[in-house]
Amino acid sequence: KKPPPPFSSLFSPCLSPAVTFGAAFADATDNQLGVIETIISSGMSGLIYSFLSGQPLCILGATGPELAFTVVFYEICQSMEVDFLAARVWQALWCSLFTILVALFDLSACMKVCTRFTEEIFSFLISIIFIVGAFTTLIKLYLADPDVEGDDPAAPANRAKAFLGTLLGLFTYFTAMWCRAFPKRNETTPLVRKLIANYGVTLSILLYSGINYGFRDVDVPCLDMPDEIVPTATLNGTGESRGWFVNPFGDETASGYDTPGVGFIFFTAVPALGLAVLGYLDQNLTTLLINRKDHNLKKGGAYHLDLLVCGIFIYPICGFFGLPFTHAATVRSMSHLMSLMTREDSKNEHGQTVSKVTNVVEQRVTHLGIHCLLLAALGLSAVLTKIPKVVLAGVFLYMGVTALPGVQLYERLWLWLIWDPKKYPQYDYVTQVARKPLHLFTLFQFSCLAVLYALTKVPNPYISVIFPFFIAFLPLIRKLVPKCFPSVWSKEDLKALDK
Repeated sequence: KKPPPPFSSLFSPCLSPAVTFGAAFADATDNQLGVIETIISSGMSGLIYSFLSGQPLCILGATGPELAFTVVFYEICQSMEVDFLAARVWQALWCSLFTILVALFDLSACMKVCTRFTEEIFSFLISIIFIVGAFTTLIKLYLADPDVEGDDPAAPANRAKAFLGTLLGLFTYFTAMWCRAFPKRNETTPLVRKLIANYGVTLSILLYSGINYGFRDVDVPCLDMPDEIVPTATLNGTGESRGWFVNPFGDETASGYDTPGVGFIFFTAVPALGLAVLGYLDQNLTTLLINRKDHNLKKGGAYHLDLLVCGIFIYPICGFFGLPFTHAATVRSMSHLMSLMTREDSKNEHGQTVSKVTNVVEQRVTHLGIHCLLLAALGLSAVLTKIPKVVLAGVFLYMGVTALPGVQLYERLWLWLIWDPKKYPQYDYVTQVARKPLHLFTLFQFSCLAVLYALTKVPNPYISVIFPFFIAFLPLIRKLVPKCFPSVWSKEDLKALDK
């Protein structure tokens, strides 16, 4: 049997997203949340989950939809002049209540109505959030300083900063992708190729952070975080860090706004329900992927137990200590699972070589070890402040692009660019469905994705807050629209396209 991999090879793919998401939280919430909080949140959640969860192969962490929803809730608090961190305590408590009720009443069984249609829209949304967020960071280099194109004496320095930042971000992405594909090459030994692939993202961050350090005269923005293990937020801009415990009734706040009143406390139940929906989808969709039949796992999924652990422990702790909420992160969870797999190649009935999973080392030790190392990384704050934000944007771009292969909607969108149907890749659904219903189903699914993403970007946060509920209604939309147009898709078409 394959032994568990070394913790260090799994630690790297978990630290990089934690730092990247931490920087995104800091930018989006004016440093109310930051890298320190994100690392602590991921580490703490992992420790609890490694001991109490039913499926410890899942890795908890910040996710793209949760980041988008946090931004929406922050904007609501700003518009109502209510302290964000104090309001998050009530949001966490309401979310905990809803999540516990979901677990107690066996509502994870509702996931059986979620077909590939909903799963792929949700997966595609995560990728779009990553990719757009990455390019937004790069574009801001040219918009943040008004003198990039002017005749002002500062213009050359600003142009240099924008140009170097763009190169660092893009080359971080290209290098990480090159490392990811390195096992397919013939250079060096299989062990070296695997090490380069496992540590590709970390190597890319270190390489281009070092290059940026060599250009110290070019002021590319780096991570802004405390030198000590203290909260990122300060008390109303005084320079003094807030305390770790967030008092929802306290007088001193990080934003300078008042703590929530009774009316706002009950109002937070609405965004808390949206957060609970995102947590429900993240947890269950990731666990479904982990527990696919072809992975040959011996232990069950424990869907409700895992939600109960989140509701009782993780969400309240995140709320009271001012930490980002964590959910099952699909990419990190699948990386954890694949590192524990043993595969063997065999021939199928058509003579084609296929790879099958023969064994998975199902245990809790790797999960525990990863997150112990993640918490130990808090001592690296002096090093982390040398990482340029654009390098982390390159990591975001990498995470978004690498999550797309295997998403059928993504594959079908590429068919729109192939004018000759005879040149279509011979996927099962291509051979089973006529061209017109195939493309119309793609258009239908892509339209739902476009509406969903637009909801996350609506300037009015009171409208944006409904995007998790739109996700929850996608299974109903999937059922109703084909019934309204029975002449467009037959039952056989839908079965082939939405298995």
